Amino acid sequence: MRILLLLPLLSLAASCVVPPTPEPQSEWVEGAYCETGVFKVDVDFSGANMAACDILDERTIAIDLKPEDVPINASPWYAVRLTPFQAGNVKVVLRYEEHPHRYKPKISYDTQTWVVLPEHTVAVQSAGYEVSVGLTLDDQPLFLAGQELITNQVHDAWMDEHLAYAHVDGRVIGQSIEARPIRLLETNDNLEAAKAIMLVGRQHPPEITGALAMKSFTDELLSESELARAFRARFKLYMIPNLNPDGVEHGHWRHNLGGLDLNRDWGPFTQPETQAAKSIIDLIDEDDLTVFLDFHSTRRNIFYTQPIGLDGTEYGFTAQWLARAGDRLDGYPFDRQGAHNVDLPTSKTYIFERFGVPAITYELGDETDRTQIAQTARVFAQEMMSLLLEQEAS
Repeated sequence: MRILLLLPLLSLAASCVVPPTPEPQSEWVEGAYCETGVFKVDVDFSGANMAACDILDERTIAIDLKPEDVPINASPWYAVRLTPFQAGNVKVVLRYEEHPHRYKPKISYDTQTWVVLPEHTVAVQSAGYEVSVGLTLDDQPLFLAGQELITNQVHDAWMDEHLAYAHVDGRVIGQSIEARPIRLLETNDNLEAAKAIMLVGRQHPPEITGALAMKSFTDELLSESELARAFRARFKLYMIPNLNPDGVEHGHWRHNLGGLDLNRDWGPFTQPETQAAKSIIDLIDEDDLTVFLDFHSTRRNIFYTQPIGLDGTEYGFTAQWLARAGDRLDGYPFDRQGAHNVDLPTSKTYIFERFGVPAITYELGDETDRTQIAQTARVFAQEMMSLLLEQEAS
């Protein structure tokens, strides 16, 4: 039986919540759930997403996964909460509609600490369009998701921590379609600093490893280290960590509520979120922007840059930066690919065409070790600061 509306449970038998009308409704209602005598699956929390659910038996619930719009990138996000009524083993079956399974299932009791499920508990079938996940429930709710939950509240709390620093200011630069604030952090160590660096994150909601990298990268830039203080005295920083808060809230695979991939709207700027970013870009003089970084996730660690050797700054920054960081990381794998999506209105393409400076998409693998994400991001931040200071002095 397929769940259609959120209503009180009608019996103690395994059932989905159904409307008290002869004819079932045709649309899924956000916040609905499936419940048996053993456990319940629901999506009543920030970042959650399932399209519908079915009860297969007392200990097995299937959830359907479909994107917010099509066509769409293959980033099939899922996040549900399991509430136990009895301890023991249960199964959640992920059923994909548009694209096959991508993110390894992870669990958490508190949404803070996450564990990747062991492979023997996850069975991938039907070319990845059906995945059975075995779970053991005890006496407390359990979250199951494709990646860690980094909600708007988490972003806001992190930004608020930095606002306690005297050298960091913050302001709202726009609103999303659902009127969520688009927030900016900026430095004020030297208000007369001519050169500027800009960082953007979370254009695509499921790309959690990119968000983790941007956090550690930004933490290093805003730290009290001697290098960071010297850097901020010469370069002003503009940082937009969460450009798609509506997509984050609703557990979108890729798009904003306007049905667009925000990283295909740099140039047209038809959406309020990208318009907010442009409002900051327009404050920067054509000769002042030095480096632009956009943080994302994909299936491997990679930097997407302008065509190698043709970006006008190749030997002045990009190659040196990546090589210097690579030397410190002792061969830790980060690839580089030039000419990525040069014909599309991405942030990287727009910034390079407008300013002629290194505009780089910084991507982390979906399953890259989280400690390594933090460590490598700090190294890349340090080497960026050192190299730009050296170039400024020469």
